[in-house]
Amino acid sequence: MTPRIVTITLNPAIDVTYRADALHLGGTTRVSGVRSRAGGKGVNVAAVVRELGGRSLVLALTTTRTPDEFRDGLDRLGLAHRLVPALPAVRRTVAVVTPADGTTMVQEAGSPVDATAETGILEALRAELAAGVGAVVISGSVPVGLSADVPATAARLCARHDVPVIADVSGAALREAAGSGAVLMPNEDELAELAGPGVDACQDLVAAGAPAVVATLGPEGAIAVTARGAWRAWPAEVVTGNSAGAGDAGAAALALQLAAAGGVSEVDWPVALADVVATSAAAVLRPVAGEIDVAARDRWISAVKVERMR
Repeated sequence: MTPRIVTITLNPAIDVTYRADALHLGGTTRVSGVRSRAGGKGVNVAAVVRELGGRSLVLALTTTRTPDEFRDGLDRLGLAHRLVPALPAVRRTVAVVTPADGTTMVQEAGSPVDATAETGILEALRAELAAGVGAVVISGSVPVGLSADVPATAARLCARHDVPVIADVSGAALREAAGSGAVLMPNEDELAELAGPGVDACQDLVAAGAPAVVATLGPEGAIAVTARGAWRAWPAEVVTGNSAGAGDAGAAALALQLAAAGGVSEVDWPVALADVVATSAAAVLRPVAGEIDVAARDRWISAVKVERMR
């Protein structure tokens, strides 16, 4: 049976995507289409894992109130979930997609969590690890009232169970996660803020104890660095569309590669990096985050250019 991928979403959202001909700042923007769904980065990862033929479970905080729009949205998506009620409300994020400007994001910070959030999410993770997990992905922001070290604490818990874990977080949470045993998956800006730009920064993080760093570079591809080497991958084609879920799609691909290999040291990194880049690009073709163009991904995965850097 395919190993399960558990995704952790500490700051869930209802994702709203507007499509428009143009974005008029200070004026009125008329939309030609709108989509709304349960979201948050971990939800997007879980949805793409399923599209790639894997099994996933969304482990997330949610509202203490009823009705629970986030829970209902996961049910509509058909995603398995384990939810910890600890928020007064679930925030909204808005993506405005136009041909000229691409994707413009407007994100609420989210509501402060209650005192049970950290204990609840870690107890739920322990239960899932005991039931058997192939890999864990910790994604997205940390809500107000929750310590920035919670993703790192969750990652160390996974490491103690010999379960590979990806940390796709930012800011203080990324700094804390750097020494947790997680594979770090920053974007270009997050990497620069944490350790500086490029492959040298990735190597510094690996030398400091990260098992691997996969830095996503948007339309320029991605870099992977481990103790065994460094690789750079470029997309097979330049694509335009909604980039909001591209990084999440890449995290889904990497999680499945880690689960299949059984650990970081067993991964075929050129193959895994090609998968990350192809799957990320395939997400840009879809109208909302959490979806990919599977046919495009399958077509591109063997055409991604991967070179060893060191």
